[in-house]
Amino acid sequence: MTNRLRELSDNELQLSASSVFNYAHADSVTDQTSTPALFEDYKAIHNAYLNLYKESRDAAIKTEALKRLIFLNWYYLAEPNLLTGISELHDDTMLEAYELLNGLLQADELDDEFKWMLAFYSKWDYTIFQFSEDGLDELTAFVKENRWVVRQPPAKELIEGKMDNRGQMGKYLTELSETIL
Repeated sequence: MTNRLRELSDNELQLSASSVFNYAHADSVTDQTSTPALFEDYKAIHNAYLNLYKESRDAAIKTEALKRLIFLNWYYLAEPNLLTGISELHDDTMLEAYELLNGLLQADELDDEFKWMLAFYSKWDYTIFQFSEDGLDELTAFVKENRWVVRQPPAKELIEGKMDNRGQMGKYLTELSETIL
């Protein structure tokens, strides 16, 4: 992992902890004055992942940056912002991430982990279709093929250690895997 990926992961987790704390301890609307700044920071992190993807020449870094981008796209639309701390992401960044993903699907260049993640996100098809149904044919087809398939998260033993330092994506998928007995 590069220092930049690690830095973005740390920033995500710090923002997540801050936003959850702010919501849990807010006594009034005026107590949430720092909340808009937190939301802006999520946009910056989201955009930073896209920029890292574009700037890197390392395939592993590009793949990891795109995995995190796609996770944030999904997480933002699938979960309430009171849990995520993400109230808004740039539609252009979201669309560009899905365009990149569509190209990888077209070239059959997704690794097994990414395929599982995307299949899992497909259950919430509305989070992807609003971006994919206007020309991202491979992505739309993938979601349609996988949206009704029940996906269990990997057992804790299979995911343990693999999600460390991977931002909210790593935290979410680790917690999800811990629910499997």
